[in-house]
Formats: sequence, C-alpha cells, structure tokens
Amino acid sequence: MHQPIDSDTSFFLLLDIGRLIRTEFEYKVSDAALGITPGEARTLANIARFGPLSQNELADISGFGAMSVTRVLGNLEKAGLVCRNTNPNDRRVRMVEVTEKATPLLTELAGIGDEVRIITRGGMSTKNWRAFESMLKIVRDNHLTAYRARRAMEIGPD
Repeated sequence: MHQPIDSDTSFFLLLDIGRLIRTEFEYKVSDAALGITPGEARTLANIARFGPLSQNELADISGFGAMSVTRVLGNLEKAGLVCRNTNPNDRRVRMVEVTEKATPLLTELAGIGDEVRIITRGGMSTKNWRAFESMLKIVRDNHLTAYRARRAMEIGPD
C-alpha cells in the first residue's frame, strides 16, 4: 500500500534547501569560469574554513570518497592553490592547506556565496534571518556531536 510522505517536514526541507543551495552555487561557479570545477571550489572552501586538514578529514567533511579527494587535491595542488605537508605528529598523515595563491579565488568564491545567500534569504527580515541562522547552527552542532561520538566509538580507546 502507498504510504504518503510529508515532504514539508524539517528533515526533507533541510535536504531540499541544501540541494538547491548547492545547485545554485555550482551553477554560479561554473558560470564564473574561475578555472576550477564546482567540486574543486567546494573542496578549496572547506580547506580554507577548516584547514589544515588531513586528507581523511577532508573526505569526511566534503562527502567525497578518498579517491575523489585525492584527485581533486591533485588538481588544486597542480594549480598552486593548496599544498600537502607531512603532519609533524604523524609522518604517515598528509595535511592539506590553502596557499597564498588561493586568496583571490577564495574572495571570488565568497562573493558567489554572498549571491547565493541573497537568493536564500529572499525578503526575510534581518531579525528572522539571524534567528534562522542561529537555529541552523544548533542543528549543525547536534549533528557534529553525534558524528564525533560515532567516530570515537569506531576508533576506540587509545
């Protein structure tokens, strides 16, 4: 028997909004002809936001598989936008960080992010927008806490 699904629950709304924002961002990155792909742009932005990161951490954050992250990082490294260095605490781990050459591109990506944010906000008042952002941060933090707890259980005690 057909079970109706309410597509206006917070879960589906968040999934839809995330997909729509990502689609708009990727369209604008492609349209801007920045010399990098939308996936490379997202990866570069994540490294700038959270870096330096290990390649495994970057794969977790970006949602790419390890092989895809390696390929994307290779392209960004060839372009001089990121560098990979050995972690001084664990020589088996390569840490990724943005280079100075990436700064102008990151500025352009921030501008594209602003354009997408304007679309997302629409006519929402500043008060409502700030309240919405505040609630989203709580939701994100809830999921980060659950993710970290799950990862800690997978890794086990030291």
